[in-house]
Amino acid sequence: MEEEIIVCAMRAQLPKSGVPSPTGADADEPVRELDRVRVLRSVIGDDDLTVPAGATGTVVGIYADGAAFEVEFTEPVDTLATVDAATVCLVERALR
Repeated sequence: MEEEIIVCAMRAQLPKSGVPSPTGADADEPVRELDRVRVLRSVIGDDDLTVPAGATGTVVGIYADGAAFEVEFTEPVDTLATVDAATVCLVERALR
């Protein structure tokens, strides 16, 4: 899993939100609600559960013009976490 995180960060292009984008995935657009993101380091969820680095979740809220996101995780723990934009990597765009 560490290799995935490194690859995600290495191919980053920084859009307005400062969040690395996957290759070919609207690199100029900021992260939007319902996009899938991966955390680059462990974060603490709203209920004090630790979300490990590499966990993937869905953006359910955007704060301060993309400076932070509310992300819903279901695996390996089921929690919501407020995550700084520099801590996430865009994995997949939501279908529009």
